[in-house]
Amino acid sequence: MQSTARSSSALVLVLAVAAMAAAAAAAQQLVPCMYIFGDSLVDNGNNNNLLSLARANYRPYGVDFSGGPPGRFTNGLTVVDMLADMLGFRPPLIPAYAAAQPSDLARGLNFASGAAGIRSETGNNLGRHYPLSEQVEHFKAAVRQMGPNASSPERLGRCIFYVGMGSNDYLNNYFMPNYYTTAQSYDPDAYAADLLQEYSRQLAALHALGARKFAVAGVGEIGCIPYELARINTQQGGGGGSGTAPPATAGTGVSISLGGVGLTIGGGGGAPANASMSSSRTGGVCNDEINSAIAIYNRGLLAMVKRFNRGQKLPGSTFVFLDTVRAGRALVAGAAAHGFTVLDRGCCGVGRNNGQITCLPMQQPCDDRSKYVFWDAFHPTEAANRIYAAMAFNSTSAADAYPINIRQLAAI
Repeated sequence: MQSTARSSSALVLVLAVAAMAAAAAAAQQLVPCMYIFGDSLVDNGNNNNLLSLARANYRPYGVDFSGGPPGRFTNGLTVVDMLADMLGFRPPLIPAYAAAQPSDLARGLNFASGAAGIRSETGNNLGRHYPLSEQVEHFKAAVRQMGPNASSPERLGRCIFYVGMGSNDYLNNYFMPNYYTTAQSYDPDAYAADLLQEYSRQLAALHALGARKFAVAGVGEIGCIPYELARINTQQGGGGGSGTAPPATAGTGVSISLGGVGLTIGGGGGAPANASMSSSRTGGVCNDEINSAIAIYNRGLLAMVKRFNRGQKLPGSTFVFLDTVRAGRALVAGAAAHGFTVLDRGCCGVGRNNGQITCLPMQQPCDDRSKYVFWDAFHPTEAANRIYAAMAFNSTSAADAYPINIRQLAAI
């Protein structure tokens, strides 16, 4: 009898300690939940079971992410993985919606999908994926499943909503004139305006479902990614360039399937051979036509964030604009200080700049991933993602995160 009492007391003590530990962990979590919308830069496995070439559920993708689920388009963690960690979320990380359990819904979900865009047809050249509108519908379904407490406007209004869209609307749409007609129907200004109008509608839909704290990422200078450098160098007959820029989502050329795994071969996307080129920040060349179009879009996105923050259309909301172009330029400028020595080619891949074909199944990647800015033709390494996440979360410059950073957004 005494032994039973002691056992019972011990169990109560263990449960009490566990409860205190859980409470301490919860106290360190800055927001109750986090929801992620985007493309392959932040997709963590939603495309794994789709009939799609935009998948990364094979090695060497995730080579430095042992023990975790496959599907990230990099060697390790993505920007949103790191932001979630900075916000106090601990492993398991925010799960992919496609693999989520009912218990995950209230804590956070990742709805991002490789090849996705703002326009519904964007990325169709790569097969099935979830465009932004469908990602928002998935969130709507999740809200219905959560129950009234978890999905209350008061609770969702304290959560972080990370949204990063637009790269594929250029790489896998506008600058693929042989597949899409948008370049014939819109000049760059009109196309950016059309994208932002649809973007605004989808953000308003999230607001109607309870979202209030938004971190909106701009599009990087995708005219300088290894894929574009490889195309320029091929057209010029030259060697690999020496400059690069911040990451972009998977673009496309000719796509093939090898053993059920999607691969992308450069050549079909990007600007035509007579596109204007400019010097990159470290002496190479970039596709200036693409970068100019991206600049128009980013200016419009920042203006949209400023309008939303005035509170007239989406009352009670706070939007943060993350300047991806500036973050990439800062990384290149401080490359040596961060230990980066390879700025213009992927850690794995095939062809010039490792940018003409994405990582082959079971391909041996570079030995020291920490020295590479790019993992493959389109996506950053975990080391680069860490720099981008730190800037978004901590930068005190409104030029990096406008008007406040993500840490400050969480505190509102």
